Amino acid sequence: MRIIDAHTHLSLYENDATSLEDTLKLLLADMNKNSVGYAIVIPDNIENDPRIADLNKARNLIAGNDRLFLLGSPQILQRGSSELNKYEKLIKNKVVKGIKFFPGHDDYYPIDERCNPYYEICQSLNVPVIFHTGINTKHSEVARFNDPKHIVKVAKRYPKLKVIITHYFWPKMKYCYEITKNIPNIYFETAGMGDSEVITASGGVGVVKEILSKTITDREDQVLFGTDWPMCKIEDHINLIKSLNLAEKVEAKIFAGNANRVYRLGIL
Repeated sequence: MRIIDAHTHLSLYENDATSLEDTLKLLLADMNKNSVGYAIVIPDNIENDPRIADLNKARNLIAGNDRLFLLGSPQILQRGSSELNKYEKLIKNKVVKGIKFFPGHDDYYPIDERCNPYYEICQSLNVPVIFHTGINTKHSEVARFNDPKHIVKVAKRYPKLKVIITHYFWPKMKYCYEITKNIPNIYFETAGMGDSEVITASGGVGVVKEILSKTITDREDQVLFGTDWPMCKIEDHINLIKSLNLAEKVEAKIFAGNANRVYRLGIL
């Protein structure tokens, strides 16, 4: 079975690495251990932090590795839409496969007008945007910035844009499901959903499995496997998907096929 982990980071958090280069080695080793063939690396939107790879660091670290792909992460607060030309070139040159936004990490909303030019470019070039959602540990108030009600507005405004929600707005997964279930261009990615802290805060594993099962039943072509490594464990997320007892064909879509198609990776 081929697996694509659509949500990883290169950081010193939650591992024993002493450098980002060591973190990359750990990621590849963990991928091999868990039969993960490919992964998407998401740069952090914080620059010049030695503990985590921003766009330039991530790009340099994974250069030449055909198992790893890259997303972009514009600096909305610092630079607004001034990086648009840079990201348009990166997308056209297939350096990045989509763009990640960090509302909640940063104090802006998905409907911030500074984001609109990026949405337009991504819609035009047929690459997805992905939104961080949910609370941060010990900082639940940040969820107001990434409430899916704002993401629904973006999806409706740009109906041909592939809009991916990650972390399922934990701990309010039921709310996230209800408010997004009728929006056809919203996709979901499972990063964090197998983490014990997220599961406990969201009402237990039964709730998480129920919401994920409903989402897959509704849109089996629009759920992508991701983990948020190294903050979360790959094996926990594999076990979560396996516990749903999906048909083999559907499981293959979740683990790899959907990410390959949505991000146009061209690997399967």
